[in-house]
Amino acid sequence: MAGSRERLKGPERRDQIIEAVTSVMAEHGLPGTTTKRIAEKAGVSEPALYKYFPNKKRLLLEALERVGNTPMQILASMTDVEDNVFDQFIKMSDGFYDFFMGHSEESMLLFEVVAGSRDPEFRMAVSDKFMDYTLIMSAMFEEGKKQGYVKEDLDSTLAAWHVLALGITLVFASVMGLGSILTKEKALLAVRDILENIASNDQERKKGRGVSGSAPKQKHLPG
Repeated sequence: MAGSRERLKGPERRDQIIEAVTSVMAEHGLPGTTTKRIAEKAGVSEPALYKYFPNKKRLLLEALERVGNTPMQILASMTDVEDNVFDQFIKMSDGFYDFFMGHSEESMLLFEVVAGSRDPEFRMAVSDKFMDYTLIMSAMFEEGKKQGYVKEDLDSTLAAWHVLALGITLVFASVMGLGSILTKEKALLAVRDILENIASNDQERKKGRGVSGSAPKQKHLPG
């Protein structure tokens, strides 16, 4: 087994170590992520960690980068350029919900770092990710304006934060054991309410078409 580990190439070993860090952070939090636990999880010696990373801080930052990139990947995978902006947001929100509920400890780690870390570099690394999320969603709303789906006077940044706030609420609900109360259906209905309020007047005048998606429809977004 040790031999098979030795045959790993440098990039593969780095990935293995970062995955170990992510696992340890999710289980023990940032303060409990020691190099001893990381090395044990990765199946390497503590000195071997520094062959691939200059110091522990850089190792933790790269692991946080990977955790923070997962929602970005969901944004890319759950949308389709042929969908209108409303359908894109329903698909994206559906994917976010599944990620948060399936990876609640990793998701909570992002908020733990922002709220509890005394190191500004750690906080900045995570807050930059949240800004990236809002920038992507803001751009989606702006494209929706060009397509005539979204009100022209919408504050796209504020609307993006409204959607992101729902995702944050999901994480806390899961951590507090309230996932059975804030269900997927209710969360997606909340997203629909936001979309209803930002639909352009032209869209509101059209009849007979609602937003597609997996959540039950309480209202209909005209298309």
